[in-house]
Amino acid sequence: MPRFLPATLLVLTLLNWSVDHVFAKKLKPYQPDNLIEHYQRAHASINDVNNSVRRHRVKPNWIEQGELLWYRNDLHDGQREYVVVNCAEGIRQLAFDHVAVGEQLSSLLKKELNGNKLNLNELAFDPEFTYCEFKFDNQRFRYHAETKTVEKLTTISPPAFVSTFRQALKDEPQTVWEFEIRDHNAVLINKETNQEHILTKDGSAQKPYRFNQWGPKRQFVVFMRVTPGELSEVHLLESSPKDSIKAKLHTRKYAQPGDRFDSFELFVANTRTQTSLRVDTDIIDYHGPPKIHWHHDKDYFTYQKDDRGHQRTRIIAVSPGNGKSRVVIDETTETFINQIKFYRHYSADGKRLIWASERNGWNHLYLYNLDTGKLITPVTQGEWAVKKVVSLHEDAGYLIFSAVGTQADEDPYHEHFFRVNLDGSQLIRLTDGDGTHKVQLSPGNKYLIDEYSRIDQPPIHTLRDAQTGKLLCHLETADISRLLDIGFRLPERFTAKGRDGKTDIYGMVYRPRIFDPKHSYPVVEYIYAGPHDSHVPKSFMTRMRMFHLAELGFITVMIDGMGTDNRGKQFHDVCWQNLQDSGLPDHIAWLKALHAKYPQCDISKVGIFGTSAGGQSSTAAVLHHPEFYKVAVSSCGCHDNRVDKHWWNEQWMGYPIGDHYKAQSNITNANLLQGNLLLLVGEMDTNVPPESTYQLVNALIKSKKEFDVLMVPGMGHSSGGEYGQRRRWDYFVQHIHGITPPDWNKLEYPPK
Repeated sequence: MPRFLPATLLVLTLLNWSVDHVFAKKLKPYQPDNLIEHYQRAHASINDVNNSVRRHRVKPNWIEQGELLWYRNDLHDGQREYVVVNCAEGIRQLAFDHVAVGEQLSSLLKKELNGNKLNLNELAFDPEFTYCEFKFDNQRFRYHAETKTVEKLTTISPPAFVSTFRQALKDEPQTVWEFEIRDHNAVLINKETNQEHILTKDGSAQKPYRFNQWGPKRQFVVFMRVTPGELSEVHLLESSPKDSIKAKLHTRKYAQPGDRFDSFELFVANTRTQTSLRVDTDIIDYHGPPKIHWHHDKDYFTYQKDDRGHQRTRIIAVSPGNGKSRVVIDETTETFINQIKFYRHYSADGKRLIWASERNGWNHLYLYNLDTGKLITPVTQGEWAVKKVVSLHEDAGYLIFSAVGTQADEDPYHEHFFRVNLDGSQLIRLTDGDGTHKVQLSPGNKYLIDEYSRIDQPPIHTLRDAQTGKLLCHLETADISRLLDIGFRLPERFTAKGRDGKTDIYGMVYRPRIFDPKHSYPVVEYIYAGPHDSHVPKSFMTRMRMFHLAELGFITVMIDGMGTDNRGKQFHDVCWQNLQDSGLPDHIAWLKALHAKYPQCDISKVGIFGTSAGGQSSTAAVLHHPEFYKVAVSSCGCHDNRVDKHWWNEQWMGYPIGDHYKAQSNITNANLLQGNLLLLVGEMDTNVPPESTYQLVNALIKSKKEFDVLMVPGMGHSSGGEYGQRRRWDYFVQHIHGITPPDWNKLEYPPK
C-alpha cells in the first residue's frame, strides 16, 4: 500500500476496513450446542445423499454403428423412463408411451402395473425405431410405435444381431526356429533339423540370459543378459490374523529409493546366420526390461530408455543385422520428466512417431520422422496442456484429445476435448460449457456425448458431432432438487493469489448445513498435494470426507497449490526435490484471502488432515507452519521419502538419494512439533510401509513431544475406516472447538 493515499480513497479504504472489522467482531464463534446431534448429522451425511440426484448419468446403447442410441433414466420414487435418440437428426424422445405400455402389460399379465416404473430387460430396437422388443416378467413382448400396442411374443429368445466386427486374420509365421534359455545361456533350435546353436556360454545364476521378443517372421530374436539387482524387504506384522491367535510376519520385496534394480544388456540373434551380437547401446538399468517395438518393412526396432532420476528419456532404434543403434528422440530436463504423462504412438507404416513432451513448458504432442529422428511438426501447441489422447485415426489423419487451460474465461483445470489433424492443422474444440468435461464416443467416432459439470453445477449432457463439435441436441440436465431439500450445500469455488502475489490458486469451500452467517466457524483443510496430478474436484460430487466433517461445525476447504500438476511445468517444478513444501505457502495465502472475503471463516486455529501423501503434507503443515496450522490428523503418511516406493519418490525428489531426502523428512523434523498431531496407520499397509509412521512416533518420543497415535490392526492403506473417521472427528472437536467429545464407551455409535 502506498505511504500516502488520496483523501477519498483513504476514507473508503478505512471505511471498508472498519465495516469488515466491526462485522468480524460481531461474529459469534460457533459452538455445537448439542454435540450428539452434530455427530448424527455428520454420520448421516455419508449416506443421505445417496439416490438424491437424478438424470446425472447417460449410459448409451448405440444402434446401427452409432447412428441411433437409447438409454434409461432412473427417476425418483422408483420411476423410470426410456429415451431414444436419432443422432443424425438430433431428435430425443421417449422410446415409447410408458403409460400405454403399462396398461397393456397389466392386461396381458393380469396384474396391476405402473408404466412409469417398469424395469425392462434385453431391450432392443429396430433401426427405424418402428418397434422395440423387451423381456418382462420372464416373457418377451413387442411394442409397435405407430399403433402404441404391445403384443406378447411366443419366443423367449432375444432377437439376434449380426456383429459387423470381424477378427483380423494374422499372418502367423512358420515356427521353424525356437529360442531357449538353458543353464542360463541362450540357444537357437531348428525344429526341422533338431540342430542346436549355442549362442552364449558365459551365462550364470549371477548373470543369466533371458528371452525378450521375436522379430517379424522369426529372422531375429532379442534377448538380454541380466545383472540382478537388490531390492529392499518390507516386513508387516499382522497382530490379529483371522485364523490364528498368534501374530504373523509377512515379508516381501519392495523397491525403495536408492535400491539397485535389475540391469539388462541387449543382444540380437540371427536365425539365418545362427549367430548373435551385443547391441551397441547403454545398459538398461531402470524400469525393467525394454519393451521392443518391431517396425514391419523396416530394418530396425525401437525401444524407450528412461534414465534413472527421470531427467532423460530416449527412443532408440536398433538395426538387428549389425546391432548398431541410433537415437531417434533424446528428451532431457534440468528438473524432472513427468513419466506419468508419457504418450507415444508408432504409425502403422513405421514411418512416424507421435510423442508427448513438456519441453516448451506445457505438455504437447509432436510428430517425428522415425527414419531420420527429425521433428516433422508439433501436433498441438500453446500455453495449455494436453491431458490425454482419447482416440487416434491414422487413416483419416486426425486424433481426439483432452486438454486443460484452454479457455481464458474458465477455471484452468477444466478439461475440454478437441480434434486436430496429425499435421497440427484444424484444431477444433468439441465440447462447450463452463465446466470440466467427459465424453463418450459412438462406434465409428461420428458422434459424442458430452457431459460437463462443476462442483457447483450439476451434470449436463449433450449430443455433439465428433468432427465439428456442433450441438445436435440436449440430452439431460441433472435434477438435484431432493439433494437441496435435505439441506445439502453446494461447495463454492474460490480463487486467490498464491505465495508470489501473482499466481491464481484454485480451491473449494464447503459450509455445514447449519451454517449461519452471524457466526464464525473454524476452518479445517483436507489436503492431498501429490505432484502426480491436481486434486481439488472439478466435477459435481456429493460425497467427500470434508463434507461430512463440516457437519460438526467446521468450514472445510481443499486447495491445489504450486507443485501440483495441470498448470504447466513452471508451476509443477516447485515440487522438484521439494516435497516438504506441499504447496503450503500458497494454501496459507489462499486461506488468508478467504478469511478477508468471508470473516465467518475463522483461521485463528486451522486444522488439516490427509492420507498417504496427504498424511505426509498434513504433518509437514504443523511441523513447518505452526503459526498457522494448529491441529493435524495424518493417516498412513509417507513421512520419509526414502522409505516409500521408489518410482513415486525418485520421480519428484530425484536420484541419487541426496541430503535433501533426510532434510525434508517429517522424522528428521519431529522436534519442530508445537500443535496437536494424531497419527493413524494400518499395520498391513502394502502401499506406504507402516514403519514410516512408526519411525515418526519414535522421533517424536525422543523429542519428548506430546502427540497421539492410532494403529489399526489388519488395516491396509486407508484413512482409518469408520473407526478412524470417528477418531478424526473427535480430535478436531476436542482440539479446535475445545469441546470434550462424546464418551463412546457409554454411548452407541453411530448415534441414533
